[in-house]
Amino acid sequence: MSKENNNITQSIDRKLSIVISLLLKIANECEEVTLKEQIRELSTFGLNSSEIADILSKKVGYISKELSELKKK
Repeated sequence: MSKENNNITQSIDRKLSIVISLLLKIANECEEVTLKEQIRELSTFGLNSSEIADILSKKVGYISKELSELKKK
């Protein structure tokens, strides 16, 4: 992949992450939704811990810990 295509792909990825983040906030605006519930929801969409961390602006380690706790339940 050329450097230009890679830059375009990264730009699209960043914009999609922003859109997902905004949609998540809008969807949860009417009710108080915890960060753990947001993590659970994004996980059900098939996102991995690093993608969830990017969307929620959290560290991957924190997201991984929360996902691990959610799996135990």
